[in-house]
Parts: sequence; structure tokens; C-alpha cells
Amino acid sequence: MYFLSVITRYLNEPFLEEFVNYYFSEGVDHIYVLYDTDSTIPISQKIVDNPNVTIVNSYSFKQRQTLDVNRLYSNIREKNEWILFVDCDEFVSTRKRGEYTIRYELETTFRKADCVKVPWVMMSCNKRSVDPPSILQHITYRWNHDLRHPHPANWAKGRCRFEQIEVKCFTRCSKFSQLNLHHPCNKNINMNRINCVDSINNTPATISPFYSKLRENDIKDAFMICYHYRVFSKQSVERKCLNNKLENYQPQFMQHLLDSDHADIVDESMKRKSILWFGHID
Repeated sequence: MYFLSVITRYLNEPFLEEFVNYYFSEGVDHIYVLYDTDSTIPISQKIVDNPNVTIVNSYSFKQRQTLDVNRLYSNIREKNEWILFVDCDEFVSTRKRGEYTIRYELETTFRKADCVKVPWVMMSCNKRSVDPPSILQHITYRWNHDLRHPHPANWAKGRCRFEQIEVKCFTRCSKFSQLNLHHPCNKNINMNRINCVDSINNTPATISPFYSKLRENDIKDAFMICYHYRVFSKQSVERKCLNNKLENYQPQFMQHLLDSDHADIVDESMKRKSILWFGHID
């Protein structure tokens, strides 16, 4: 029985090894990688040979979204107490008590929860041209979440997140039979019996894809947040839009994606944590 496992989806992700190492350092027991067979960047042999990583072939998951995720989840649900479903560019981290791991927070602060909603914090490449050696150590700019960020194009991915921002969730497997992109679900359960809380203050929350009005003071004092490295170079934008099958990530949206990448403030908390655990990556 695993206490905490991660499910992620892989399509041409150059930093999977950093992702895997990071989550193991945060107390994750096992990582399940849904490998899109259309990938042109292979997974390193080091990850393939890791006994704590399971790679499952997924045929065009970008067209089917959560179909393969839930097929996997149904097979591993009874083997795990908690599941975190995140993409390879999403790094959940402790914040208020950065010396503790996410596992420790689940075992203590959130021990009575069934679902923990962790809001995104949007990171920025600050016009970097090529992929960095490490996204955690070299991507240190992000949006200021006290500001509005209107985007002129009618493009959903570039929308302002001032009023609400997406979340990722820790899911207690015994309580939920399915996973959506941003939260768990169970059509056959009385939701009044589910203890869903946010990761900012550990206060009651509704099960939904969003957290309302995330502000800088919230980020500073949060138990956990999810650093979302959606854009870590112009090179990554090209790769994302030229190889992605989702309607919001197509070649015509490359400039929109770059224009909605706001380097407002410096946040080096993930850089410091990464250097402490892994040393400098240059």
C-alpha cells in the first residue's frame, strides 16, 4: 500500500527526470507516467529502470484527455491512500513551512481531508529563448497575482486569472472513483460527506476546478501551492503548439502563449529548495 502516488502524462517533456526527482524528494512513493506514443523525445533509461516509476503507454491521450487516466486510476486506486494527478510542468510545494514535505503536510495538517485543492501559481520564462538546464532553478519569474492580466485575444488559455485560477487536487482514493483534469469526482457519493479543503488555509472548499481570488498574501502564507511552469522558453512554446492535439495549443496560438507569459516578480523559493536537495544545475 502506497501512502502517496503521482499520475502524470508525458508528451515530449524534457524535464521528466527533474519532475520525478522532485516529487520523490517530497515524499511521493510511486510515480505513474502515461506515455503518449506520439512523443518524439524518449524517456531516459534511468527513469525507465526506476522501480518506483511505472510507465504506461497511452495512445494519443491529448485527444482523449482523462480516459487513460481513469483506466489507470481504477487499477491502482486500492493500492494508494492518496493520488495527485498533475502534468509534468506542475510542481506542488509547501510554502508556509517550506522545510516540510508535501507528504508531511498530508500526514498532519490535512490528515482529516478527503480532497485538498491546491491553486496554481503561474511561472514565467521572462522571454528566454531556449530550454534552461533546470526549470526549478532557472525559471524564477512569475505573475503577480495581485494584478489583472487581460489578454486581447479571444483565447481561453491566455485569460486573466485575477478572479479565479485553476487548481490541482490531492485525492483520497477511498472516497473518489474518478479523476477529472483538475479535481476528483464520484457520481455515487453524497458530497456532503466529503471533507474538501483548500491548501491555502486548510478551510472548507467546494469541489471545483478553481480557487477564487488568489492573492500574494495567500501565496506567502499557504500551506501548499502548485507552481505551474506553462512557459519555460520560446523553444518550449514551439514544441507545445506544434506537437499538441488540443484545440487551444495550435501553431496559430504560439504568440498568444508568449504574450500571456507575465514576468512580474521574482520568486526563488523553488530554486532554493532545488539547490538544497540537488545542488546547482548549470
